[in-house]
Amino acid sequence: MRNVPMIPRALVPALALTLALAAASSQAAPVAQGSFRDDLTTIDPARWMRADGWTNGTPFNSAWKADHITTSTSLLSLRLDNVVALGKPYSSGQYQSNGYHGYGCYEARMRPVSASGVVSSFFTFAGPYDNGGNGLHNEIDIEFVGANTRRLQTNFWANGAPKAGNEYTVALPFDAAQGLHQYAFKWTSKGIEWFVDGVSVYKVLDSAGKPTPKASDSLQKIMVNLWPVDATAAGWAGAFSYPGTPLSSTYDWVRYTAGETCAVSLPAAGSTAADVHVQGIELTLNAAKTQATARVLVHNGLGNPVQSAAVTGTWTGAITGTVKGLTDASGNVGIPSALSTKTGSAQFCVSGVVAAGLGYVSTANAAACVVITK
Repeated sequence: MRNVPMIPRALVPALALTLALAAASSQAAPVAQGSFRDDLTTIDPARWMRADGWTNGTPFNSAWKADHITTSTSLLSLRLDNVVALGKPYSSGQYQSNGYHGYGCYEARMRPVSASGVVSSFFTFAGPYDNGGNGLHNEIDIEFVGANTRRLQTNFWANGAPKAGNEYTVALPFDAAQGLHQYAFKWTSKGIEWFVDGVSVYKVLDSAGKPTPKASDSLQKIMVNLWPVDATAAGWAGAFSYPGTPLSSTYDWVRYTAGETCAVSLPAAGSTAADVHVQGIELTLNAAKTQATARVLVHNGLGNPVQSAAVTGTWTGAITGTVKGLTDASGNVGIPSALSTKTGSAQFCVSGVVAAGLGYVSTANAAACVVITK
């Protein structure tokens, strides 16, 4: 699939584009950013920008809106829904770094959307509206096409349009939409190598016939986005039909390790399909604020949801009592509290998770206790 620049370029006249390119080329090249890891527990405006108030050209069929990027239960979510905006029938989210990055290891733990015509991504990019260096289109991709999330697509652009054949599809031993997994690529002056859960799955060496991007030409931003295709890309991604409720891709963390000698990380030591932990907790109140519901997400050590896990939790504060529930096929369970007319803070803590044949590893919990005010 030929990607397009992640830039506000809808209906831009040729003269405006020329002026933008000239302005970009007149600016000083940016300084390459250093290594970091972001657990995405909050929106960090110092590091990231939420795209807002523009659209991309075809085949993107949604407008970018900042409120379609949220954090909850230690996960960053990008939402795709049917909010009409800027002449597009849908709205969705794009999260991009403010700074630019060079050679190194780019990693994310994420779960894409499974739906025909929807693309979930983790990638780097610089183009005509960016000041990564030479103002040309440079990009390295990890993309999931929602029509088949048992496949991962890699791609790259070097100083403009790619030569045919830069795309490559990797068959996965799992359905990526069923849980969080680690995806990564290592970018060096010699080429690009892609990884799934720390294992190399594809590699391209720089050559005259297939040049890979060069940090000396342009540094790149780190980006994630979620978007529906229009009819022009239905042959690649499938036709999109809004299912009636919002779709969300989720990201657990993003990590960048600078330098050509970097190493892509492996999943946490001891993480196996036989381990279970709490991946997230979200608390909500009813309209009268007399009852709360704790929504708990349970995963195994490989990032996949666990069904029929018995979750026990304890309320303290303005709500008290012990509650229990069983997770569904998506690993989620909603557990209502007892009724309470008290006001103030109430804390819910998971005290146990029991699943047949699996072991509860509380130290792997992404969250264990959450507080809500009634």
